[in-house]
Amino acid sequence: MFADTSYLRWARTHFEGVRYNLGSSGEPTQRLDLTGIDVTVAAGPGHLIDAVARHNQVSPEECHLALGASHGLFLAFAALLTAGDDAIVETPTYEPLLRVPEGLGARVIALPRPAHRNYAIDPAELAALMTPRTRVVAVTNLHNPSGARTPDDVLRELAAIAAAQDAYLLVDEVYGSFDALTDDAGIYRSSARRLGANVIAVSSLTKTFGLGPTRIGWVLAPPELRETLEAQLTANVGILAFDLANIGVRAFEQLPQLRNHALARRGTKRERVDAWLRARGLAWSAPREGLFGFVRAPNIEGLGDRIDAGIARHDVVVVPGRFFGDPQGFRLAWTLDEADLDGALERLGRVLDGE
Repeated sequence: MFADTSYLRWARTHFEGVRYNLGSSGEPTQRLDLTGIDVTVAAGPGHLIDAVARHNQVSPEECHLALGASHGLFLAFAALLTAGDDAIVETPTYEPLLRVPEGLGARVIALPRPAHRNYAIDPAELAALMTPRTRVVAVTNLHNPSGARTPDDVLRELAAIAAAQDAYLLVDEVYGSFDALTDDAGIYRSSARRLGANVIAVSSLTKTFGLGPTRIGWVLAPPELRETLEAQLTANVGILAFDLANIGVRAFEQLPQLRNHALARRGTKRERVDAWLRARGLAWSAPREGLFGFVRAPNIEGLGDRIDAGIARHDVVVVPGRFFGDPQGFRLAWTLDEADLDGALERLGRVLDGE
């Protein structure tokens, strides 16, 4: 049985309707031009797979469709794990990276990404955690919740360590294409799938492009997993809806415009968040890219309770660190409109002060 993924349930409850949302980690929902689409006529999944392959610069044979990145993670874990296997998962972490392997009967082993290293992964620590039962090593890039990017050379080293035990490196790269890594043609040339034969990459159009409602996601995997992944998708959803392919193909055609819109919205928000945190003496991950970071506040007593109470009291929300395994911190995002940022931070200050 799969345990409750408490973060996703909490987010569904608290992100909608709050006036000052400093918690949501992706671009706000964007409108697609769907003129002329007939949802009763399927474009065919092959057309969408071709679009995913072009976007990631991999072969169509490596591409598998999913209903968003979280569903892609489920499919990847289900294709790799059986009861009694080991899954090594980064910590702090995005909660589904824990709940899915646990639900499949695997033993989850924590791979530390400590704040004092600014959430960097030490490959030597991974090597020490590997066992003969390890089937998968799971990380996020950009790291959720810190926003830290793991360099390609480190990912290659992690993949080589996993390969020595016939295991796979699973990279959730749903935040990976932030900033300049998707080019003017809508091509993402830095997918982790290209870094090693045993690397699996999962992503979607949700976070970078603001297309969460479309549920256009994918798994990029080596050819030997093709039949297994297709079997998991069939068992899980049967046949994907016709309009998924129609809308997905149209979405990829519009990625350059969506990218440019997202870049224009960035403004100076990250720099203003950084200045506000420094003025309050709060340490954070200070990522150079992306739309969120992780703030540690070990000296604030009852931090999680203050954050929860502040949603109703001050109409502002950040994500409590308990959902990532670090209750003395919180994830802070700057996806709201630039005009609202100062007001949101002022209210967050009241929350942290216990008002």
